[in-house]
Amino acid sequence: MKKYLAVSLGAAAACLIYREYIHAIDYIYRLCLCRGSKAFLFNCNNISNELNALFLMKDEIENIKRWYAAVKPQTAYIRGESGRNVYLRVFRLEKSRRWAVTVHGYGCNGRSMLACAKKLYENGYNVIVPDLPCHGGSYGRVIGLGQYEHKDIVKIAKRIAELDGGADIMLYGVSMGAATVLMASGAEDLPQNVSCIVSDCSFTTARDIFRFQIGSMFRVPTAPIVASLDKMYRKRTGLSFKDADVVRYVKRSKTPVLFIHGSADNIVPTYMVYELYNAADCPKEIAVIKGAGHGVSAYIDSFNYWRRVFAFADEHRAV
Repeated sequence: MKKYLAVSLGAAAACLIYREYIHAIDYIYRLCLCRGSKAFLFNCNNISNELNALFLMKDEIENIKRWYAAVKPQTAYIRGESGRNVYLRVFRLEKSRRWAVTVHGYGCNGRSMLACAKKLYENGYNVIVPDLPCHGGSYGRVIGLGQYEHKDIVKIAKRIAELDGGADIMLYGVSMGAATVLMASGAEDLPQNVSCIVSDCSFTTARDIFRFQIGSMFRVPTAPIVASLDKMYRKRTGLSFKDADVVRYVKRSKTPVLFIHGSADNIVPTYMVYELYNAADCPKEIAVIKGAGHGVSAYIDSFNYWRRVFAFADEHRAV
């Protein structure tokens, strides 16, 4: 009787623990992979470098606001890969055949790319700034970590090429946006008009970045949590972390890539840029910006950052 009771209690305890574990995985899933604020990233990481960089930008932010109001971009939607509409801001220079598609990061929207858009526009580029699915003005409820979003970027590039057969297109992304444009670089249907890619602080794979971030947030063994999270992701959406493998796409890219990363990035660790750079079998350069945190390299050393970007784009210009 005592043995039976002990087994019953043990089984009940195991069921309770498992149920609570599934609730915890569901919480992480909703927090990390569904539409909503991603402020937890900043609460769980040391972001002093990012805050210092943004402080340096406070005067420029007012200039960006005035520029945006004066330029008055066109807005449009395209039908995305997920079947949902993707919101675009389009900054046109009628006499220019140079184009840049600038892609924001995880939990942000196109407005976070306006400093970049302004810089490119003032240097002779037409600029398209999308809100990725599940972000900003675009539709969608689940983040794909680039695995379906990159097809939307390819579609935008194809649309530009259809409208202007002589267009010279740069794909530029920051953070998850960088991962997205790198995945686009390995797409078989990427138009030849795309002459270069600029990747600023991309992660390597979804599994790698989730292991890093979950370890930072919860200080627990990450492998079983990430495996369970991926299982829930596949069951609910049909998507999988294994398909958000940026390294795999980069290996088959033939489009020139400039890899940029901050040396003090605590959100996407700097070692990831070296793995991506080494995997790339295409014309490539790397720039690691000393002291820069996540996604703020362009603010820490603006002159040299943009000098490298424009020199790389000019070297590989298609027209």
